[in-house]
Amino acid sequence: MTVNVTDGGTDAAPDGSEGRGWFARATRMSGVAVGAAAFLIAVLVTIEVINRTLLGITTAWVNDLSVYLMAFITFVGAAYALSQGAHVHVDVVLTRVGPRTRRALVRTADVVVIATLATLTWLSGMFWWDAYTSGEKSWGLVEVALWIPYSFLAVGMAWLLLMQVVLIIARERSGTI
Repeated sequence: MTVNVTDGGTDAAPDGSEGRGWFARATRMSGVAVGAAAFLIAVLVTIEVINRTLLGITTAWVNDLSVYLMAFITFVGAAYALSQGAHVHVDVVLTRVGPRTRRALVRTADVVVIATLATLTWLSGMFWWDAYTSGEKSWGLVEVALWIPYSFLAVGMAWLLLMQVVLIIARERSGTI
């Protein structure tokens, strides 16, 4: 099911979720930020290739930065992908059962997903906090306080959890399963 929470042109998406407001803007901005990060990786890798090929020099920090940006894309982009219906949705069982069973299965899956995401949010927050309070730094050529890239995981999991809750509420309000 695709739920469009980012459509600024209407008052509500087809499933009843708000198409305007702070949440829609934040969702849209996370998608833009992820796109910008992907573009930045392409630019950095292109510069690295040109430097190595034409100038015979290497900028080893490009690899470290690209890895951190990829983590940003993966974790912060997950909620945006969910809002756009881009995650894999397997419904082989749901298409073969009646409406009552379908509702029960979907709600059970919702509970499992929310529990999993809440656990991942908590654990990633603890992981981030540990890196922040310990002052842990990376081993790469560019020394980075690891709480910075670890924050991508914590923020991404919290954003994904919030997006899942919003989509569940929107689906329940619209009465579609």
